[in-house]
Amino acid sequence: MTAQRTTRKRDWFDNQPGAWVMVMLPAAAGFIIGGPNLDTLWLLAIWALCYCVQFSAAHWFKAHFSHRYLPPMIAYTVALTVIGLPFLITHTGTLRWAPLYIVLVALSMLSSWLRKERSLWGNAVSVIAASTMATVIASFGSAAKTACAIPLNAAQASCGADTDAARAMIRNMPGFSQIFEPRAWWPAGSLPMNGLIATALFALMQYGSVLVVKTMIRERGKRSYVAASWVWHVMLVALIIVAGHNPFLITMSVLLLARAIALPVAARYRTMKPVVTGITEAFASLIAFGCILAAVLM
Repeated sequence: MTAQRTTRKRDWFDNQPGAWVMVMLPAAAGFIIGGPNLDTLWLLAIWALCYCVQFSAAHWFKAHFSHRYLPPMIAYTVALTVIGLPFLITHTGTLRWAPLYIVLVALSMLSSWLRKERSLWGNAVSVIAASTMATVIASFGSAAKTACAIPLNAAQASCGADTDAARAMIRNMPGFSQIFEPRAWWPAGSLPMNGLIATALFALMQYGSVLVVKTMIRERGKRSYVAASWVWHVMLVALIIVAGHNPFLITMSVLLLARAIALPVAARYRTMKPVVTGITEAFASLIAFGCILAAVLM
């Protein structure tokens, strides 16, 4: 009992490199798409700490509030507060994303409490949270075209002439006189088109990766999961072809489909260790990262 309550070194770190890749790549894409500046770099660091708080809190909930997981969770929460609170105070516009992430955090902790964090819906929560950061971070970028990507009314349509004013609207929440105006909460550039496209592509790619990993590890040998994975990737190829003939995205979708087919087929003839699947998915994620960036920036 004492050993179970003692915090161990491994409790401070997420020992799944694949999880870090999936969490950070969309955020890194948003950093590049939006245009590197202090705000996007700051947000990137905050997001990394958010993940540290999330996985340590998830362990705490999964263990039904065991004291063992309290020190990492408290330490990461303090670090997040020290780094994140000044950003929140000076960039109140980030609160426009609060309702979505409050729901996602609640669902994430619920899945951990129920020990369903590896379920399809639990994985979906993680994928949505990570993928959305491509849009969140891109909206705070320095690129002028990002700041004016989606003008929501005529008054904001000329924001290209005054990018500083446009970015100020993104950084700050509306005043009390505009608190019930949706356009004031979501000014031009708060939903940059290139960020939204990247978010959608990362979500589709990452959930496909979830299905592939399940066919190789937790649900290995189950034809239903293999079928679901193959159907998902075929639909991704079809969607990208219908949406446009972008060579980068077509290449990405075809390669992802090929690995989704090849891995479970190869596993029928020889034993494949989980590390092989992990390495394969890491490379697949990096290839997708490069293709998505090339597609939205071309």
